[in-house]
Amino acid sequence: MNWQGILFALALGLLAHSFIGYAPFPFGDDFAYAPLTEIRLDPSLFPRDEQLRMFSNHALVYEAIYRLGLWGPGVEPVFRIAVWVLAGAVAVAVLAILRRLGAPAWALPVVVGLGVVVALPGLGRGHFGGLISPFFHHHNVALALVLGAVAMALARRVWLAGILLGVAAYAQPMTAFHGAAIVGLGALFQRPGDTLPMAAAAIGVAIPAAIPILGSMIATSDANTQIDLIQDAYRFRSPAHYDPPWSHIGLTSLYLLAGWAGAALMLRTGRAGGRFAVGAMAALTALHLVTLIVYKWQITDWVGFFILDATRSSSLGFVLGPVFAIAAVHDRLREPVALAMVALLAALAVLNGVPAGMLLLALGIGMIFLDRVVRARQLLAIGLATSLVLLFPARPLPPPLPESSRIALERIRTETPVDALFVIPVSLMEFRHYAQRSAYVDFKLFSVAQPEQAALTRTRIDQVTRPAPDVETLEGWLGAQAWDEATRRAATCEYMEDILNEVGAEYYVRPLVAGEAAPQCDGLPSAIQTETLAIYGPVA
Repeated sequence: MNWQGILFALALGLLAHSFIGYAPFPFGDDFAYAPLTEIRLDPSLFPRDEQLRMFSNHALVYEAIYRLGLWGPGVEPVFRIAVWVLAGAVAVAVLAILRRLGAPAWALPVVVGLGVVVALPGLGRGHFGGLISPFFHHHNVALALVLGAVAMALARRVWLAGILLGVAAYAQPMTAFHGAAIVGLGALFQRPGDTLPMAAAAIGVAIPAAIPILGSMIATSDANTQIDLIQDAYRFRSPAHYDPPWSHIGLTSLYLLAGWAGAALMLRTGRAGGRFAVGAMAALTALHLVTLIVYKWQITDWVGFFILDATRSSSLGFVLGPVFAIAAVHDRLREPVALAMVALLAALAVLNGVPAGMLLLALGIGMIFLDRVVRARQLLAIGLATSLVLLFPARPLPPPLPESSRIALERIRTETPVDALFVIPVSLMEFRHYAQRSAYVDFKLFSVAQPEQAALTRTRIDQVTRPAPDVETLEGWLGAQAWDEATRRAATCEYMEDILNEVGAEYYVRPLVAGEAAPQCDGLPSAIQTETLAIYGPVA
């Protein structure tokens, strides 16, 4: 791949990012991993936060980038740069895979428009951000490294492929495991002798990251003596990951069908990479079958399938499926088999497309008509993509927390003792980051893979929300918000004082709705109050 191809891929990755948008730090999982990093840097923080201190943080890449931000220009700018780098890296890796399979450059915008800038970028956990995410997440680092490993394996740089898979374990260990299955099976089918050096390199690099994970998995083997991890942790915490809609399952199956069709055709016509594509599709299909048979149909209740988190890497199938399909027919577009493949890809565009993705498809199709002008084609595409990035920069997504709530939490940080313990709405995931105080429990730091922490979290959620019969069967974040609303309605002065005495906390954070007056309590002062939050305590 020459410099023009790399520049083209970088420009296209940034263009895709500009279409998807940007969520500045802190956002989403930052409200879990930022406090986890901060407490490792300063163990005196959150001195009474038992839930936080029991959480084993395996996101080592996140921690490293966070530290870099603290020591350098700031956490938000560093994460912003990391999002740009990841967008470019994903596009470069996809183009490298396409080129190794003999596909032309015009296939890159087509693949990105079909599988990245789409309405559904992945199934279950894979739907959270997709391959090019609006926010920084260490999971996306692992996905980008897996795509790089695919490209290196196709180029028979097996040691480098193994190293990339090993490094991915420091970003997200289970994603790296999925990647090892995809790349490993692909290499095994393509050239069995490549698998041993690749595995040796991956294992050698990943050992320091893997040892803590293995310890957690061993501890999980006796999990049901403390908590039913499947029902009371995995399904309770993330029902969308383990019970995805049939429409999402069907759409994912179409992407896999496109990949299998392309792999079979490449294998039949003797194209380079055909055997690798078969192995990679076999691994992706096996993960999809776990989702269908175990998660959706609930055929078995072995917790190992849930630790596998089979949908985590599903966004890779949304890209590799179209990649293999296009690689099989790019130079045979007028033959009947190619027309059938184009029809399948067109169906994906109709079912999962968005206007921005259609623009990328149009860019790719336009490059086909410039095929004879090789240099002009890529230079024109680079210029067009760069111009669009400048004209349409990534739009910021709205902040997740109302300004008045952020102000209340920042006042907690300056006006309450460092060792104070707070009972908070369980869906108020931003509390620790802005208040820098210990929380009794919240829904965000629910570590489903750690039995003791999961049992503590589930018990404490029930303890502080006391869910009413009409909401107690709800699950996931919708459930957490419903419990908080029911608790707000029940949170009289006596209720709040009773909760504080029961759990041994000093302060109670009560949400307020528009126009609601905060209760005035004789024995429970409210020194901090805004339009959306009232903080009560300590008990007189």
